[in-house]
Amino acid sequence: MTKYFLFLPAALILCTSFFSCKKTSKARTYYGDETHVGNGSVRTFITLNDNGDPQSIGYKFSESMLSGLSDKDGMNNMFVLNFPPQANVTGFDHAELDWNPNGHDPLPIYGFPHFDFHFYTVGTDQLSKIIPGPDTVSVDKQYIPKDYVSGVMAVPNMGVHWADTLSSEYQGQKFTTTFIYGFYHGKMIFVEPMITREYLETHPNVTMPVKQPAAFQKPGYYPTQYSIHFDPNKNEYTIALEGLEKHP
Repeated sequence: MTKYFLFLPAALILCTSFFSCKKTSKARTYYGDETHVGNGSVRTFITLNDNGDPQSIGYKFSESMLSGLSDKDGMNNMFVLNFPPQANVTGFDHAELDWNPNGHDPLPIYGFPHFDFHFYTVGTDQLSKIIPGPDTVSVDKQYIPKDYVSGVMAVPNMGVHWADTLSSEYQGQKFTTTFIYGFYHGKMIFVEPMITREYLETHPNVTMPVKQPAAFQKPGYYPTQYSIHFDPNKNEYTIALEGLEKHP
């Protein structure tokens, strides 16, 4: 009898009742291969919950990546990155990090050194068929987020950039970060946070909403927000698509 009462308190500490002991949910993060950029490196990642549903997907890179970069435009500033296999569930095919030392059109709005963080829903074989020039194929309105307008001109191997006309850089403020949708021949093929190096150097920790179209053409998980996070303990940045919602 004495042994029973000595054991009971210990059992209560471990589990006050059979019904109150629950499995702790734990997200798991998987990484793609590292790629050398500037004086540092970058890799992709995907975080899944216990059910295998994606919680966030994006890039992680060292602070040192912001230095040692080329000051000249060119193909050497474009880095194609594979997602880990666990990211296949999202509908995103691969990532591409582009460094723009002199900015790009439309100038002067985006004429600042910045990075393009592409998330492509199509493969590189399809991108290779995109030719420069005006894209005259219209996009059904239900697939266009509110306030977004087309850049019209297709960038080779990339597509047409659509920008939010209510984003701060179109309201008289200096460009720091914005969210782009990409289309080609009527189809959405990428989403893209664009972020200046100057803004990243301020070590921001922000989360911003992503405007949604009424519908998506391709099944997958699409972001309702994106975040920029700097970890001072690791000297590491995370650029992530979050609030992922499944669309059939």
